[in-house]
Amino acid sequence: MSEKKAEEKNEMKKDAATESMVAKEKAAKLQAYLIQEKISGIEMHKAEDAVHSHVFRSNLPLRGQDLPFMILVDDSVYTLIQIEVAARIAAAKEKPSLAAYLDNLNNEYRMLKYNSDEAGNLLLTCCIPSGVEQFDPSLIVALVNQIQGHLEAVYPDIMKHLWEGGEPEKKR
Repeated sequence: MSEKKAEEKNEMKKDAATESMVAKEKAAKLQAYLIQEKISGIEMHKAEDAVHSHVFRSNLPLRGQDLPFMILVDDSVYTLIQIEVAARIAAAKEKPSLAAYLDNLNNEYRMLKYNSDEAGNLLLTCCIPSGVEQFDPSLIVALVNQIQGHLEAVYPDIMKHLWEGGEPEKKR
């Protein structure tokens, strides 16, 4: 093996190790913040994937329901918050009025994205740029709290669209 190829291989290994540390460091920061603030009920799972994902899972209490949510940190410069608003009932492509309603929500709340997956789960996703230096666990928790407030306001309308295909209630 040439010296140049050996050097490139060592650089690739070093980059992979550095990336692995990114996810690990972000996960450690979030875990430490949760402990410091005495926030319980959130479990961390380490995924064995190429981007060294750490998934923090819990439930978001909302109007008598517990909506599963996760916070995903990995080697990327993003952190993902995702809430399962409804399970296996929301195939938007099969419900044009639901798809239109979700598009309107996506346009109104640009940082939040609603979509339904192939299994019919209605998901709400928030993606935050956050490399190691910019990673702020207090911001992540604040965003989860803001999302909970947002869902408190729109959840009845969302469920109306899911179950009845109804029109959104007019805001007064």
